[in-house]
Amino acid sequence: MKWNPTKALRDWLEARFELEPVVRLLRENLTKPVPAHVNWLFTLGSVLAALLAVQLFTGVLLMVHYKPSGQEAFQSVQHITYDVPLGWLIRSAHNWGSHLIVVLALLHLARVLVYGGYKKPRELTWGVGVALLAIILGFGFTGYLLPWDQVAYWGTVVATEAPASIPVVGPLTREFMIGGTEVADPTLGRFYVVHVILLPVALIALVGLHLLLIRYHGTSPLSGTDQPEPGADEIRRQGGKPFLPHHALRDSAAIYVAIGALMSLALLLPPHLGDMADPLITPPGIKPEWYFLPAYQLLKYVPEVVGVQVPPLVLVLLLLLPILFDRSSHRHPRRRLRVLVVATAAAAVICFLGLLGHLSDTQQALLGKTYDFDVLGRPHAVKEGVAEGGSSGRPQAAQEQGMGEGGAP
Repeated sequence: MKWNPTKALRDWLEARFELEPVVRLLRENLTKPVPAHVNWLFTLGSVLAALLAVQLFTGVLLMVHYKPSGQEAFQSVQHITYDVPLGWLIRSAHNWGSHLIVVLALLHLARVLVYGGYKKPRELTWGVGVALLAIILGFGFTGYLLPWDQVAYWGTVVATEAPASIPVVGPLTREFMIGGTEVADPTLGRFYVVHVILLPVALIALVGLHLLLIRYHGTSPLSGTDQPEPGADEIRRQGGKPFLPHHALRDSAAIYVAIGALMSLALLLPPHLGDMADPLITPPGIKPEWYFLPAYQLLKYVPEVVGVQVPPLVLVLLLLLPILFDRSSHRHPRRRLRVLVVATAAAAVICFLGLLGHLSDTQQALLGKTYDFDVLGRPHAVKEGVAEGGSSGRPQAAQEQGMGEGGAP
């Protein structure tokens, strides 16, 4: 009789563990039908999970050579980029992965919002998803400093100054965050610990809970919450198909495309490494990453004590969405137009602030003319003969207004 290693391994495990309940549970979940309205937009969560796994893997590889100290951090990143075999590619993939993950997290949140997937009984699933978005942004904030170049250093200086404007607790919060009165070695050490230990542990735990809740509740139907959710047989009668192989193949295809896009960006557009951080020289045009630009620009229009509390408030409002702001029984987008209009308007304002933040303090050629955008993002035509670059074409009054109480240096 021919020896079958797979059967032998299964028999060995069966003699020591009860595998049948586990196999039965996996079979039930993998063959559970998904509603007929599930389309390619429902692959965003799986793609996001795959990119998070890639991000953790590349992060571990970078940790092998990275040294989290002010004297060695920059040189270790240079060593990774120029000396370690394929180190530049790993660093580039990790850098681009952080951007793609934020994009996918926002798109995934938007998809759930449009389809009403946060409604009863999935409020906890929604809350865990919002917490995961906060953790992803935390990764971006703490990881920004780690290269320890000029842009990373001074960007962190500007970002950590804003919380100090909060009365009473603000200065203490900033001092605890950076480990002193200014960004230095203790700041790098704290950000590194949060980035590679605390946030990954929280991420893995919440992702596990999120997936468990999704598999427990299943994909939300378009029927109202005042109606009983359809069972497996009813979903099949309505045109639903089993998760495996139909939606699983769709998930796999989307993951392959996303990883292909990630590696293409990593190969063709590797991130630039500037000069080593120098606390005595402030480079011009310091701005945060694109996903923090709306908050950065908002600080120029309102007092810092107000602007710094808006991003956390947005996350709190998202958490409270199914509890306070959308308690209707409807899930179908056509029955929830008011909520979607408000959400679209809020997203448009956020995107507009991000665009103004990108354009501020730059010169841009538009429609055959050159415009100098001041710190508030307002365009001023540059007269012929005025040198480009910098703020030579920007009116002094605009500069003074932009550097007021809510302005950023």
